[in-house]
Amino acid sequence: MILRALQRFFALISVALLGACSLPRMIDSDVQSFAGNVLPASTADFRFERLPSQQQNLGLQDTLESMAQEALERIGLTRNDTSGRYLAQVGLGVDNIRNPHYRPPRPRLVKGADGRWYEEWPMTPDIEVPWYRHRVHLTLRDSSTSQVAYETTAVFDGPWRDTLNLVPPMLEAALKDYPNPGTRRVVVELPAPGQEAR
Repeated sequence: MILRALQRFFALISVALLGACSLPRMIDSDVQSFAGNVLPASTADFRFERLPSQQQNLGLQDTLESMAQEALERIGLTRNDTSGRYLAQVGLGVDNIRNPHYRPPRPRLVKGADGRWYEEWPMTPDIEVPWYRHRVHLTLRDSSTSQVAYETTAVFDGPWRDTLNLVPPMLEAALKDYPNPGTRRVVVELPAPGQEAR
């Protein structure tokens, strides 16, 4: 009886998760942006620069830079690998964190047939859904002075770990209102698989 209830429970969770994967998701990122002494140009060119640590996983860094290029071009900047005005650095971090919505099961008091009170524990298993913190950081430095012109970070917490699907909407959020600095929460829709972005 208990085994059948558990099987039904896990089947329902599987169906719910599969259904969620086929729906659009709203990615709400907390963004912090900073400008240098002079606001960066809204139309300029850039080239990518890598830190030594970013040379270790070139495949991932190539993918990140390709996504960052799309986001930068969307706000009016142009890639120029020979003489870009800005040096762009993009980084990504993913951490497994405690699920802020997790509540451990608790017993409830029930009155037995003998009139005494007993603790009754729920039959559902104690499952904490994994939770992840994604952080995308983008910096633009003036290539002639090495001074930081613009720095922006987007942070998103949630149960999803399909990181490369999350990066584009996070980059879009990070560059929202460029070149103006500020702190804000930006929501970007991540279309369901097979749907075009709006």
